[in-house]
Amino acid sequence: EQNWMVHRPKSHWKSNMHWRLSPADETAHDDYLTILSAGGFDKVLESIGAYFNLNGLSAYHLSFIGVSQCERGFIHTDVNDSGVMAFNLIIPLMLVEGESPELEILSDDETMTRYYQYEYNVASMIGDDALHATASCDYMSKGEMRICATVYVGDITTTNVRNLLMSLTQAYPPVGNAKHLLDRAGDHWSKTDGSKRLPVPVNN
Repeated sequence: EQNWMVHRPKSHWKSNMHWRLSPADETAHDDYLTILSAGGFDKVLESIGAYFNLNGLSAYHLSFIGVSQCERGFIHTDVNDSGVMAFNLIIPLMLVEGESPELEILSDDETMTRYYQYEYNVASMIGDDALHATASCDYMSKGEMRICATVYVGDITTTNVRNLLMSLTQAYPPVGNAKHLLDRAGDHWSKTDGSKRLPVPVNN
């Protein structure tokens, strides 16, 4: 048995995005991890760890996000002050063909905006203090919606764990529980231990 949480942001987001269809307990979280494993996500973790010269990585915050209408995107960040050790990967699962770019990316002073078009089989990786927003869209006349998976990965340490906790808004991992994250640090990739991998799906 698994528990999942559905969360919609407050009205200042000006969209109907449900941004936290997420595991609400460890069983659901681990099941999500096995799907990532089956899709070859271990290679992604290995590449991130090697490129940024990290010691270990854990996929610690998982969700799905869906939207069919956005009047105006709310500018925000996903990860702050991790020491360039944590990232949110946005993986498109269902896109609306023929539409405008879906992601706004802003300069630090918010004076410059660039737009990014999602692609299948290509993830966007958002790091420390990166200002972004959902671009305006309206798929409702088509009866369609956009769905992405979001996977927060990080080299969790005693130095950055408090900042990582500030990004958590769902039921699991437990909000405010630094020990929970630290106990799982480096669970899914390690620079020195090749046995650290995502859990493998169990065949019934």
